[in-house]
Amino acid sequence: MPKENRKRGRREEQKRKREEGENDPVRKRQKSDNEDDAEIFVTNDPYNGGDYTPFTTPGEIPFYGLLDDEEQEYFKRADTMLELNQFGDPEERALFLANVYQETNGKELKIANSQSCSRLMERLIFMSEPEQLKALFEKFQGHFLNLAQHRFASHCCETLFLQAAPIVSEEMSASTKTKTGTRAKESTTAEQLFLDVSKEFDEHLGYLMTDQFASHTLRVLLVVLSGQPLVDAQTTSLLQSKKKEKIKPSSQNKVSPAVSSSARTVPVSFLTALDRMMKGTVAGLDSTNLRALASHPVANPLLQLLLDLEFRQSGRSKAKDTDSLFRKLLPDDPPEEGTGSASFFNGMLYDPIGSRLLEVLVTNSPGKTFKILYQNLFRSRLSTLARNETASYVLIKALERLNKEDLQEAIEKLSAEIQTLVDRSRTSVIRCLVQRCQVREADMQPLAAALKEAYGQQPEDRLKRMFQIPLAEENNVSDERRKQMENQNPTKAHSSLLAQSMLEVPGPLRELITEGIVALDDSTILQIAKDRSATHVLQKSITCNGDTARYRRTIMPRLTGLTLNLSTDPVGSHVLDAFWPGCEGLPFIREKIAELLLKHETTLRDSIPGRAVWRNWRMDMYKTKRFEWMLEAKGRTQGTKTGIELARERFATQKQSPKKGSGQQQKRTKAFGTGANTVRALLNAAQELLIPFIRSADEDATTKENGHGLSKEGGGPRTALVEHHKPQKLSQLLDPQVPEIGVGQDGFLQIVEKVLQYSVNTWDQGFMPKLYASADAPGVASELILSVLNTNLHVYDASPALTIIEKATTRALASLFGLTGPHAGGISVQGGSASNTTSIVVARNTLFPETKTQGNAASSRSLVLFTSAHGHYSIEKAAQMLGFGSEAVISVPTDPSGRMDPSALETLIQNAKEDGKTPFYVNATAGTTVLGSYDPIRAISKICRAQDLWLHVDASWGGPVIFSPELAKGKLDGSHLVDSIAINPHKMMGVPITCSFLLGADLRQFHQANTLPASYLFHNTADGEGEGHAGAKQQPSEIYDLADLTLQCGRRGDALKLYLSWCYHGSSGYRAQIEHAFSVALYFASLVEKHPDLVLVSENPPPCLQVCFFYAKGGNVKAEGRENTRVTSKVVRDLVPRGFMVDYAGVDDRGSFLRCVVNRGTRKGTVEGLVKGVVELGESVWGGK
Repeated sequence: MPKENRKRGRREEQKRKREEGENDPVRKRQKSDNEDDAEIFVTNDPYNGGDYTPFTTPGEIPFYGLLDDEEQEYFKRADTMLELNQFGDPEERALFLANVYQETNGKELKIANSQSCSRLMERLIFMSEPEQLKALFEKFQGHFLNLAQHRFASHCCETLFLQAAPIVSEEMSASTKTKTGTRAKESTTAEQLFLDVSKEFDEHLGYLMTDQFASHTLRVLLVVLSGQPLVDAQTTSLLQSKKKEKIKPSSQNKVSPAVSSSARTVPVSFLTALDRMMKGTVAGLDSTNLRALASHPVANPLLQLLLDLEFRQSGRSKAKDTDSLFRKLLPDDPPEEGTGSASFFNGMLYDPIGSRLLEVLVTNSPGKTFKILYQNLFRSRLSTLARNETASYVLIKALERLNKEDLQEAIEKLSAEIQTLVDRSRTSVIRCLVQRCQVREADMQPLAAALKEAYGQQPEDRLKRMFQIPLAEENNVSDERRKQMENQNPTKAHSSLLAQSMLEVPGPLRELITEGIVALDDSTILQIAKDRSATHVLQKSITCNGDTARYRRTIMPRLTGLTLNLSTDPVGSHVLDAFWPGCEGLPFIREKIAELLLKHETTLRDSIPGRAVWRNWRMDMYKTKRFEWMLEAKGRTQGTKTGIELARERFATQKQSPKKGSGQQQKRTKAFGTGANTVRALLNAAQELLIPFIRSADEDATTKENGHGLSKEGGGPRTALVEHHKPQKLSQLLDPQVPEIGVGQDGFLQIVEKVLQYSVNTWDQGFMPKLYASADAPGVASELILSVLNTNLHVYDASPALTIIEKATTRALASLFGLTGPHAGGISVQGGSASNTTSIVVARNTLFPETKTQGNAASSRSLVLFTSAHGHYSIEKAAQMLGFGSEAVISVPTDPSGRMDPSALETLIQNAKEDGKTPFYVNATAGTTVLGSYDPIRAISKICRAQDLWLHVDASWGGPVIFSPELAKGKLDGSHLVDSIAINPHKMMGVPITCSFLLGADLRQFHQANTLPASYLFHNTADGEGEGHAGAKQQPSEIYDLADLTLQCGRRGDALKLYLSWCYHGSSGYRAQIEHAFSVALYFASLVEKHPDLVLVSENPPPCLQVCFFYAKGGNVKAEGRENTRVTSKVVRDLVPRGFMVDYAGVDDRGSFLRCVVNRGTRKGTVEGLVKGVVELGESVWGGK
């Protein structure tokens, strides 16, 4: 008899032994293939044995008192009412909650510790508003250490942490609005409340680790601080005891699924606290103690979480750190056979608790370590491990990391064991092999042949054995009894999951299932459709992707005859729902099914499943609007029009509408394209094209995690990102002709549609090649405002409002960098290169005023300037433009991480002086173009001050980090000591291009360096008063004619774009966006570092938002740089049809690597998909020529 797949955990095992009378002292486990059951969890039993000595307790838990009988009765009734949640309206519920809160005031700690009333506290937390949660947080403050150790209060702490976590993210993007009457004073931020809890736990982390109740609370707190999703299968199983009661009022859950199921933005202070707590938890523990905890039923889940967070936060490179948890568990490097690490690993393989920790170790271990583990501990005994209930789950994690060659070898070895695995119901291992075959595109024939042999050569017998189809006499049992029988036989559920995985893989594995379904008679198919486990296989077979048209054309007519039987069955009705997508391309079958449903309308309406089927098939529409229903059945909708068709209709309507005023005047206005009505008509029409263009990127974002964007119709490989053509072909497609007679609005819209069709959609998640991405909504609106104003910011009189806004905006921006003097501020320029060029002019004319009139050769000086070897090319171009020449630019070497070497700078300055040169300017870079490195500003500033040199910082890319104090602390330290700074908000901050500023410590230097007499233009000498010209000898204290500070005369009001966006988002909003981008870059780099076929070039964490890496099979970068460049460039080109656009670059003789740039809107799913795409393409390119 096959052995049942059982639930995991000691209680389940003890219960099973009691029921079956087993006396086997060796505990085994079986992991369910159900996704919800498959994850690790540990019950909250106290640890009752073992060699490990617990930590010293933090002291006796204080007694908070008891509720009297009247209070208990009130709170029990309140709990019942909240559970039922049958209030008339939200206002009534809010009033009731306010009354309950009033009654709980001062009794919170008693209630949390009460066996009968702690449930009420949890329910209150679920239904509370942010300010109420924070108020409760403050009530618990200072008591969390005691509450966490209490059987009932610990659950209240966990619920409070989970519900309050999203408030931190909300407060980072916008200030939380305090509701009237909720708090008498302004509340502490949620960020600070969580940090206070972490400090309260700090001294007792070792003890809490093994406490049966506090361990759960500690795990929740660590996940909250890490920013990981609060609700997913893995997190939930690690955080909650399986016995934890689910307390949640119906239709009420304050944690938003959108927030909970995805990674959260957390402040840098959380990551600092997390790192401190992770170190504190295992501080003082050596390998022996930690290995003892690995089999501890309470400490083991926390070790799993700590390991996972260690790798998530620091990447696999953390494994090299001797103080890391990973290295303490496996101190031998490499962990070869015979070492203590190998002995520990072997010992835990068969331990029902310790093996769970091995799963995390195998999943996250560095590529080199994993290869050694696999070679020494897995490869020679694949069959033995696969047959064991416990070890098989560790083996699955190892199989998931194998490359194609090793996976193929494993398949061949394990294929001989398929019969045994099927007999023992070890389908988890088989399912893993099936899934990895699809991912690695391995040869699945051996696996298919083995499965065919195991389940039966005859197609009609195959599924009967797989699903244990009951005999006819067993069919007359009640639904309740059938459900009970199925719950007692999990083998059928596991077989169903295996069959669904096989259907996902086109080829022989899918055919094993589809051939079996076709071979069955109708009565057996009906049995499968009504079986709670097997029905999912039938549904998947008719809806799975790929070439299944032949199968669907064969099976769907047969299934149509079962329509009535299925429509009223609680399980079978779901199969009928799957018929709609299953009939894609078969509208005649959809219509036939609809006719059968209509014929039995009364029967369907009398049944709950039937009513659901009627609604899902939109049968009311079929009865009353059959034409529209048929259009949907054929995959079309009535009246669907393209953007250009809608725009043309609107234009035609406007032409027919009568206008006020003179007809001649209207003609003249239209002829020149001016006037409010004409502008409105054209903008409205253009909007019909622009919004779908942006929306296409939104829709495409949902598929990026699969490694391929949505395909679009087009002349070339087209996704939402771009329809790519070579220049010659695109010239023919666009055919940009300038007409003699205007084409008017209709022709204008056709041209716009073409431009959009063949342009790169920077709103798309896959656009990651450059240091900029899409704009945002306030930026788009501000561009329109500037176009309407259409003014020049050369003199104050022409643009008074925009002048004041530019001065205020640049002053605020300069103050962030510490430039707070009375004359500090900045000017907008036309890009980062222009900022750098202007800074050189200001530096030269300030330090050597005679050069302004006599040129660079004044006083026979040979001026030279210095910049990093990784600095932007604009410095050299500016030197050429300003007459210095390229040789005047001296390149300063960098350290291995790409940062300027201050000692090398000092030496080069001295050498230049000895050669008769005159150093005057140093350019430091904050965020280099390739690696994103930040030069050490403070150290460079010290040299410049000693040598009397102008220090400019090119922060065009990395400057916006200044909005995050935590990030800026280590990257822009010393920015207040510089003379000038370039920053481009159109890059990291998403302000529309172009938006660039040159900031300075003293704008009077800008004025003195650039001002020239132009009496026909400049009339203000100081503070906007008086007549004269900019060449007046008196230095003005405030300059309002801003062109007098720059090299430009024509100046667009680009500062308005930053000002409006800044007002829209606020400083906290920009902080949240930038910190989110850095967290995604860290996640991206960690994914790359973990993958055996990718070699990370960037540091981890990355210094900025670029992640640079090679594709290198097995982690071995080719010796020839030309070969690496060939592989990289081919992968980059082939990513475009997949909906990803990245760039490549090189910094040494190894050749070019991929350079991918994360932005403020990049999702973690996007970088996961990009890694998938690179690996898949890299495998096909690696061995080519």
